[in-house]
Amino acid sequence: MKNKRNTANALKFELKREKNLIKLLSDLQTGEYEISRHICFIVTEPSPREIFAADFRDRIVHHLLYNEIRYLFEDTFIDDSYANRCGKGTHKAMRKLKYHLVRGGKDRQRLYFLKMDIKGFFRNIDKSILWEMTEEKIQNSNGVEEWKNEVLWLVKKVVFHDPASNYIFRGKEKMKNLIPKEKSLLFGDRNTGLPIGNLTSQFFANVYLNRLDHFIKEELGFDRYIRYVDDFIILNEDREKLEKTTSKIDFFLENNLHLCLCQSKTILQPINNGIDFLGYFVKPSHTLVRKKVVRRFKKKLVNFIKSKPNEDSTKEFIPCANSYFGHFGHANSFSLRRRFWERYIKKIGEFKTDAVFSKVYIAK
Repeated sequence: MKNKRNTANALKFELKREKNLIKLLSDLQTGEYEISRHICFIVTEPSPREIFAADFRDRIVHHLLYNEIRYLFEDTFIDDSYANRCGKGTHKAMRKLKYHLVRGGKDRQRLYFLKMDIKGFFRNIDKSILWEMTEEKIQNSNGVEEWKNEVLWLVKKVVFHDPASNYIFRGKEKMKNLIPKEKSLLFGDRNTGLPIGNLTSQFFANVYLNRLDHFIKEELGFDRYIRYVDDFIILNEDREKLEKTTSKIDFFLENNLHLCLCQSKTILQPINNGIDFLGYFVKPSHTLVRKKVVRRFKKKLVNFIKSKPNEDSTKEFIPCANSYFGHFGHANSFSLRRRFWERYIKKIGEFKTDAVFSKVYIAK
């Protein structure tokens, strides 16, 4: 229910919580469970994405499945995989990158970075390959046979479900045009692709790319490696070795995972040029907030102030402002935060609200 208590699906389920939970349990035990209709919508920030949101009932099942099988795979994940894992996250990934940059190359050699991105990752995940990976791991686990059969049945149902077969679209139809057909689940091969926004999709993304992680670290021999979902960075002193690595990784992805690199996003440069990663621009000497993030926050602030906000809208906007300031706080951004505070945030205090603005300060 966390962060979902005000949604229509969550409230509807909550009205008859015990009855709904007992019915859901019964459906799972008897094999009658079927995945409900998805809600499809388009988000435009930070970039246009097609989201298929699962029904609240199905979200409960996603958490159930995740809690059952997480421990089986977590032991096989490398420490340098930072997305959608307990104790990890964007800020830890950024700090690990910063750690490598500050240390520099071995024996004071110049250090280079190779930054890569997988083309249309979630849309091109091969369901058959993912199923083979999960089936093998679960079958070889120490669980009892009955548990294995129940879990495999549910994994198969979730992995091979096509959300585009039963959905309603929320928003203006023209918004669909923002998503290229090769990145949309509404078009193309129905045997590939996982819906963005589901807990299971985030977890299975790590399962799917686990082979790539081990290939880069163990077979290619790169110990300075960081991955967050489909964005990953390799650091090394040998520029020529990194140049040859690109083709090796692309070959591995194509032959083992039916994926390919986005060539336009492949960058090989010295670390002193700075690395654009996870909303930050990281250099050995300092870290800056990405310009796109700053512009996005400024636009929201200007639009909010122009909307002549009242007490209720101000209360709703304050968490948004806090989240941006929290993001800024992980970079060298004291001047940036002070500028936002002086030009925009102070104006919010002019409206009557319960917020205690006298206790807000900008930490150095």
